Amino acid sequence: MRNFLQKIQHNFDESISGYDKVSKSKYWQKSINKKIKLFNTKNLKNFRSNNLSKNIDDFYVNKRELKSLYKTLKKECGNKFINKMLSSKNIGNAKKILRINKKIITASDLFHIKYVFDLHNEINVKKINTICEIGQGFGLLASKFLNIKNYKIILIDLPESNYITIYYLKKLFPSKKIFMDIDIPNKKLTKEIFNKGDIFIISPWINIANIKIDLFINSRSMMEMNKEAILNYFKLIHSKISKNGLFLCINRYYKDLVGYPIEFHKYPFENSWKTIVSKNSWMQPHIHFLLVKNVEQKFSNIKKTLDEIKIEYIKQVKSDSFIVRRNLPVDLYRAYKIFKNYIFN
Repeated sequence: MRNFLQKIQHNFDESISGYDKVSKSKYWQKSINKKIKLFNTKNLKNFRSNNLSKNIDDFYVNKRELKSLYKTLKKECGNKFINKMLSSKNIGNAKKILRINKKIITASDLFHIKYVFDLHNEINVKKINTICEIGQGFGLLASKFLNIKNYKIILIDLPESNYITIYYLKKLFPSKKIFMDIDIPNKKLTKEIFNKGDIFIISPWINIANIKIDLFINSRSMMEMNKEAILNYFKLIHSKISKNGLFLCINRYYKDLVGYPIEFHKYPFENSWKTIVSKNSWMQPHIHFLLVKNVEQKFSNIKKTLDEIKIEYIKQVKSDSFIVRRNLPVDLYRAYKIFKNYIFN
């Protein structure tokens, strides 16, 4: 493992040097500035308790709330499914945990298990062979899928997240062949390289060549990206999705931590998606859960779905605690935030 830790650090240093101008949002930069000194391999052992995973982990849930979430999820998913998704290893040394039947449970586990359960109820997940998750945090959701089947998985995130993802998944699945940026010649992930590995944890500036993806996922991270980064990822999804492939998008209706509004209903979906599921996310009504399927344009209903998502978003705005937000029309508030960002940045 010592040599692998050295490789993680080397990969991190090389990836940082290749940072592009689009991928790092104002919110991400602010978050990283607070923990830049933590990116040392000696800190990986405790990454879930020393703030390395701050902002990509559900630390805000206290132990009482965690017990309540677990009881609720158990009623909906059943013990058998939940236990299959959990590990007995506390990788990263998370502090806010439950221990049940020798399994480690965190709030993040519960939310991700519910995502997989809802997907499992709608489609035959075992027919999927390739998964690409954009903005994987530290790889927790990917680990849940790997408890179902040995999928080929591509994880695309910024170097700071990839740093802990590589460590987490290697500790959890030591026999898996993990490829990272420095393992990919000319920054081009080809089908030939893809065939040699199991998990590919890469930066956004690594080019994915002749590979088709059965399931794309973005869970709670597009809402914190620049519009340019969102557009680039949608271009990737639209170009690499397989015939009848799926896209699971779980994000807030609205968030403006990048300096201006990022709204779910304005994501740049092409007119080639058919809605499978569109609903509020479990226990998080401010977040939307959308599963869509790649189809011919004549079968697409994505525009109607996005209009419905906008209606739900406007309903939520009406109960916002911020009086200006609550009373200004959505379009006017958006213009106000964009103008404010332009003036002060």
